[in-house]
Amino acid sequence: MSEQDNIAFFDELTGKVLACLYGAFPVPTPLLAKDFVDEPLAYSEHVMSEVASDQAEFFIATCEWLRRAGYIDADERDPYNLIVREAVLTAKGLELLKVRPQNLSDEPTLGEQLATATRDGATDAAKKTVSEVLGMGARFMMHGISSL
Repeated sequence: MSEQDNIAFFDELTGKVLACLYGAFPVPTPLLAKDFVDEPLAYSEHVMSEVASDQAEFFIATCEWLRRAGYIDADERDPYNLIVREAVLTAKGLELLKVRPQNLSDEPTLGEQLATATRDGATDAAKKTVSEVLGMGARFMMHGISSL
């Protein structure tokens, strides 16, 4: 996978994960690789059995990055790379998804935009919203919530 493909796939998975957790908030939710990637399993000649695919491992790595960056909380990494247990948005993740673009009160929140885009299969719109959320998250980390 090229660097550009990695970033695009990361943005797509991030959008799906954040939309799922926004819709389920505050209930901790299991995130199953099979619900987020096309091919969660691949046959391994080495162990002569199905194991997590590269896509599933990328999904788990994406969730782990979101956890370490403070957007989500979840149990420790699954050794089989197929599930993220007890995932929930953190306060930071929720606050960012509740932001309205340019603070326009009649516009949907970023979380609502993300949920709509992922539900409708609008991956470009979801990726754009993910970029906005992660950019705001970076500004938040540097300057505090008042910078949003």
